[in-house]
Amino acid sequence: MRPPLARLAPPSVRAKLVATFLLLFAITLAVVVVGVRGMQANQKALDEYEANVVPEIARALELSDKVAQLAAVAPSTTMTASPDLLHSDTDLLRGLLADIRRLAPDPRGKSGADLEVLDDLDAIDEDLPRLLAVSGRQRQLADELTKLRATADRIGDSIARRKQIVAQGAPTLIEVWARTTGALQAADSAELGSAESDNEALWLQVRARGEDKREPELAAALERIDGGERSVFDVRREFLASEAQTNYLVTLLRGHADHLSGKSARYVERLRQFAHERSEKVRRVAVSSQSGLLLLAVAGVAVALAGVAYVNRILRKLQAMTRVMARLAAGDASGQIPSTHRPDEIGELARAFEVFRTNLHENERLTQGLEAQRRLQASVFNTMNDGVSVHDARGCLIAWNPTFAKLLGFAHDAPRKGMTLAELRHAIAAPARWRQVSRQTATHSADGVRIAASAELHIRGRLMLEFHCQPLPDGGWVAVCRDLTSRRAVEAELMHAQKMDVLGQLTGGVAHDFNNFLVAILGNLELLLPRLNDSGAEHVMADRARRAAERASRLTRRLLAFARRQPLQAERIAVDTMLAEMLDLIEYSAGLRTEVALAQSEAASWVEVDRGQLENAILNLTLNSVAAMPEGGRLTLSVRRDDALPTMNAQHSVVLSVADTGCGIAPMLLDKVVEPFFTTKAAGEGSGLGLSSVYGFVRQSGGDLRIQSVVGRGTTVELWLPASEGPPAKAARADATRRASGCHDAARQGMRVLVVEDDPEVRDTTLTQFQALGAEAQAVATVDEALSWLDLHGIVTLVLSDISLGASGSGIDLAARIAARWPAQRIALTSGLPPEVHQSHPDWRPDLPFVPKPFDLAALAALLP
Repeated sequence: MRPPLARLAPPSVRAKLVATFLLLFAITLAVVVVGVRGMQANQKALDEYEANVVPEIARALELSDKVAQLAAVAPSTTMTASPDLLHSDTDLLRGLLADIRRLAPDPRGKSGADLEVLDDLDAIDEDLPRLLAVSGRQRQLADELTKLRATADRIGDSIARRKQIVAQGAPTLIEVWARTTGALQAADSAELGSAESDNEALWLQVRARGEDKREPELAAALERIDGGERSVFDVRREFLASEAQTNYLVTLLRGHADHLSGKSARYVERLRQFAHERSEKVRRVAVSSQSGLLLLAVAGVAVALAGVAYVNRILRKLQAMTRVMARLAAGDASGQIPSTHRPDEIGELARAFEVFRTNLHENERLTQGLEAQRRLQASVFNTMNDGVSVHDARGCLIAWNPTFAKLLGFAHDAPRKGMTLAELRHAIAAPARWRQVSRQTATHSADGVRIAASAELHIRGRLMLEFHCQPLPDGGWVAVCRDLTSRRAVEAELMHAQKMDVLGQLTGGVAHDFNNFLVAILGNLELLLPRLNDSGAEHVMADRARRAAERASRLTRRLLAFARRQPLQAERIAVDTMLAEMLDLIEYSAGLRTEVALAQSEAASWVEVDRGQLENAILNLTLNSVAAMPEGGRLTLSVRRDDALPTMNAQHSVVLSVADTGCGIAPMLLDKVVEPFFTTKAAGEGSGLGLSSVYGFVRQSGGDLRIQSVVGRGTTVELWLPASEGPPAKAARADATRRASGCHDAARQGMRVLVVEDDPEVRDTTLTQFQALGAEAQAVATVDEALSWLDLHGIVTLVLSDISLGASGSGIDLAARIAARWPAQRIALTSGLPPEVHQSHPDWRPDLPFVPKPFDLAALAALLP
């Protein structure tokens, strides 16, 4: 039996590729022949294009560049400060104009009709000299203004060096200088005119007040620049006019340049169209060659694409499988296997490989998920602000984060894995003390040790850590450690601030009520003393009571200063007398273990500072000295006169010394003790602001602070303050007080006074004082009673009302209601608190007379007309 005929085998891949390459070679030869012929024809057209069009385009581009340079350089000449640069810019402009005239085509030609630039060039030639002349004048005026501004700055420096003297003797000249300086910066004529009129008015005030006589050099210097031949105002006005003219000419030149640029652009556009026509001619020549090449190229591309597609289809599948296998060998199982649907050997290989890839991909996905969770947990664990430690059921350390070791202050070799609780506690820096916060139990260790749910650890008395423990399901526990030191310090400072605020409010309230008591005491003593025999024992006792009441009044003022309800202002103070008055307060602040001594001074030492701040500074230094003598010692206060320090702007100074026999200050700390927040006390016992506030007060008062200290022997702090002359004698005031209390002034007969006061003793005392002054006085206790009394009796000479009237209202409200109903009624207010405390009231009137409590007859007499 004959075998069946075998089917003819299809062409091999090799045969198909060889036939394809031979066909591509034939098409390539044909492309070369056609291309050479086409290139020869194109070269001829390009030669004609280059001979006729390119030179004209080059000239047009050069013309456009020259026009652009002209538009850029012409306005910049006004900003040229150097004459040499101005001359260079001028030559450059004239050269550009000459080049533009040279490059401009003949207007009679065809192309010249689109670029008629002669009119614009003539206009630029005409405006350019004007611009150069005006800009030159403007630069001269700018130089003149610079000189005037330098003169004004020198005058300002002279005023700054003698600011206090000039401000007292010639304040108007300072305003004249300020107006002159403002005129140098005037932006327009209106602002300049306003400054000039203000300046003229100020000069009239200067001459009227005689300030030019007190400061002749300053006045002469200002008058030279204000009223000279070339005054500040004339030069600035001429500069503004020149600037306006310059801007106009610059705008005009820019307009000509822009017009010229537009014409140049149109000319270039015309050449572009001409070039486009020539290019179109060349394109038509090339189209004929391209057609043949295109047909051959299409045929070649079709053959090449067919061959490439066939080869690529085979190789792509093999390469894809190779890449997937390579990635799988490297651990990447994300690729998809191609050709799994083919029935040949490639398909079988792809299907077998897909099984392996799927299994590996699943394992990799599980591994990546576990690794991501591990990294997340490690990142959170290591970057927590709180310390975390994990212990097993026996209490041994399993894991911890860096914050745990940092907070507990462990050395490099601790902690370590497997450490017991006893070893951990031993590794903590001593002394350390545990404090149980919660009675709840988190868990127990294997040996029965109780683990509290919350506890605090105090390390070395300055670091406070809080521990929270939670049990683990399989035994053991997790402890979270948090640093509470800063938070507890802030809480302590807040509690201290709240206590000080409450103490200040209480002190202010007590001082206010005590002033009411002092009104009755001092007022009745003042009325009683003139009626007693000057040589009798009753007069001595009454005078002794008056002096004690005056000391109580000064103590009240210090209490108000402590409560920040006393206005702070400079006054002349006898330092030795002030120390004697404060001696009881200093002794009380120093305590029983400290011996306080006040050295006697030879003569009175006067300074002009704020008394409240000086008293607070002395108390601060006293408390610092007491803190340096915990077992007791000696505190010595002294005052002396001395020459001023080089850092002080004074000839003589008063030196107030506070010396103690305490532990002293180390030499390396002497330069730091006046720095804010620096303290040698333990954490929580000092703010570090006491000595720095004293230093700031002394420096603001024009003085300086010196510290001398020997470790183990004591410290001396010296306050150097500028010395001041003593105030005039007060005998005239005492005589006026005796005259006011000892006789009835006939001029006050018939005066009526209404006193509004809710305190009965203060009310009765005030009535008696007004009666002693010769006035008829009536008193009521509430706001409504005062209004009813005025409705019934009409207006009086004076209404004196206390501000704090209890539940009936405020004296400020009463004054507002009286002013609304009886505008002609005179009103005065009084209070045991200073007026600054009441200024926040919406109806407060600063023009009303104010009498502080306690007041005397002289103060009441001053209220009566």
